[in-house]
Amino acid sequence: MAGIEDKLNRIIAPLLREIIFKKEISPEVLNTVLRITIEKIVSSLFAESITLYLVDKDKIKFSHVYFSPNLYKGNPAVQKSYEAKRETLLKLTLPLNTGIVGKVISEGKSRVVEDVSKDADHAAGIDKDTGFQTRSMITSPLKADGKVIGAIQVLNKSIAPGYFSESDAYLLEEVAQYSAKIIQKAFNPAATMTPQELAYYIARLTKQQYIELGEDFTIANEILDETRITSDNLRKFRLIPIKLYPGRQLRVVCSNPLDYTGIENFEVITKCKVKETVVAAKSDIDYAIKNYLESIGEPASDEDEATAKMQADLEIKTSSTSSTEEIDNENYESEESAPVIKLANQIIREAYNKKVSDIHIEAFEKYTMVRFRMDGVMKQVHKLPRSAHSAMLTRYKIMSSLDIAERRRPQDGRIKFKDFGKDNPDIELRVSIAPLVWGEKVCMRILDKTGTMLGLEAMGFSPKNMQFYRAAIAKPYGMILNVGPTGSGKTTTLYAAITEINKPDINIQTAEDPVEYMLEGINQMPVRKDIGVTFADALKCFLRQDPDVIMVGEIRDLETAEVAIEAALTGHLMLSTLHTNDASTTITRFFDMGVEPFLVSSSLIIVCAQRLVRRLCACKEEFKADADLAESLGIEPGITLFRKAGCKKCDNTGYKGRIGVHEILMPDEEIRKLVIKKGVTPEEIQRAAIDNGTLVPMFQDGLQKCLSGVTSSEEVFRVLKKEQ
Repeated sequence: MAGIEDKLNRIIAPLLREIIFKKEISPEVLNTVLRITIEKIVSSLFAESITLYLVDKDKIKFSHVYFSPNLYKGNPAVQKSYEAKRETLLKLTLPLNTGIVGKVISEGKSRVVEDVSKDADHAAGIDKDTGFQTRSMITSPLKADGKVIGAIQVLNKSIAPGYFSESDAYLLEEVAQYSAKIIQKAFNPAATMTPQELAYYIARLTKQQYIELGEDFTIANEILDETRITSDNLRKFRLIPIKLYPGRQLRVVCSNPLDYTGIENFEVITKCKVKETVVAAKSDIDYAIKNYLESIGEPASDEDEATAKMQADLEIKTSSTSSTEEIDNENYESEESAPVIKLANQIIREAYNKKVSDIHIEAFEKYTMVRFRMDGVMKQVHKLPRSAHSAMLTRYKIMSSLDIAERRRPQDGRIKFKDFGKDNPDIELRVSIAPLVWGEKVCMRILDKTGTMLGLEAMGFSPKNMQFYRAAIAKPYGMILNVGPTGSGKTTTLYAAITEINKPDINIQTAEDPVEYMLEGINQMPVRKDIGVTFADALKCFLRQDPDVIMVGEIRDLETAEVAIEAALTGHLMLSTLHTNDASTTITRFFDMGVEPFLVSSSLIIVCAQRLVRRLCACKEEFKADADLAESLGIEPGITLFRKAGCKKCDNTGYKGRIGVHEILMPDEEIRKLVIKKGVTPEEIQRAAIDNGTLVPMFQDGLQKCLSGVTSSEEVFRVLKKEQ
């Protein structure tokens, strides 16, 4: 039964969203939602065809007809014939009580027919008119407010045993229930739902349990006493605790489990954690709270209700005045409303246009903050009304195909932005959701797969470091490592290196998480941890793909390290990244993973440690270094340096773009002997590399860029720790 419920939830989700969130449903939206629904039914039930019928006065109309693509399997001629059958059916009408569908509509009961040739009610003439042979079927009535308004009929099970089961009938009956409601709502916008119906639909959409609170339901005093949840808490949040778990965790009854803000505020105020939510009608919850308040001598009068509503409206109006220039204040009630869709897209487009790397959307007590990471530095760009947070968060979850009902656990997903607007840039966003105190935070990393790839010349290598790095990537085998913290430009440098050596006579294969740039002529494999495809798995696969050059996004564990070293020692040029702070520490990190020192010594060609500093804009200003600054930098006082100014081109930050700062470690014979030596330290390796003339510490490389006016002394001190 669990499998049927999963199928059912996937099918009815679009129906429920429209029923719950839309005040009015246009004919276009109705057709789209019903088309999506019937296609999902056919796929889930392995049916060949489905028809949706509607009652029109004294006739039955064919409203929607759909044939499974499995019937024509990509054959254009056969497909065209089924489209002709569909058009024929859509022009037909049936008198009431005609055929099996007529009986189902008149009786209001579903029918499962294993063999229609043995059913006297089957309208065989329709098969004759269309040339479609019906063998088996399920027909379920569409009922709204106790009246049958049509039916759904599914034809021909395409897999054994060739006819439909009772569980198939259950699924179709449930879908028919929600389909009838959305059809009724579309044709009669004035049609209303009872509070119980609305609560039931919300429970189905959010995959929560629905319960009815009878007139004899009472709020458990013992739970309130033990948790010190007050009557004011009940009155304000409209959440009723019904079970207490260890660690002040609660099961609560609510009318809307999508009200994440209200639930999170309840947790903050009461110092309890909502472990589970169940859904009941708002009117039932209000009635139970009213009875409880009256039982303790605190009547919940109409005046109290009016005062509470006025205070809530005042809070919303107050919070909505704190928005900034480029984001409009509108009504953010639903994640499917036009203002929320517009706001969610607008934030992403703005970030893309400003060449932002990361978007942060963070909830606080009275507002929601939007910050961009621009050139490696966080900048606040918008302060939104707190009322917008829940709907916007849910919108991003929907775009990322995440669970909108899950708010206690972190979630990760992806957005293909082009799918949500033909005018949107062709980018992907890597989305991370984190549950925090005032609400879930969204962090989105922008991955521009169409971005122009830069060459090694644009990476910021000094002439000496460029010479060393180019010599390394020209070698036929061995391991090249780019190291540094997250966001230090490691992958970008590797892409530039691969672009430089990419030729038709070289087979280059990459394993990436994620694939950030699409490179012509290179075989790129995305790592899929969700299905067990790791970097190590990709490497093992590549070794059977006759590669010349292999790039692996990151070496994270012993298995990946061992396979990478094996690749480097068996005639392949191996490029990868590692999270270490400097070049010399990288070697000892392999020892910590469990790799034998002699393997590291034999395979390693070069280690390039790097950071990114912001470039000064053309509006930069000259100044003379005073004694204190000169001493900090290790230069003579009075030397000319440059500092930020600010103009329109750099958005008054004084900086525009970033450039790499590097240190290169190329093991010579002496360093290889040191690596094999037991207990060697990073400091010993670094001293030997400086002595042999290959390694210039990153601070010194940054200082040279500071002296040449590429960056400022503030940037050097911000990003780089002075080592020498």
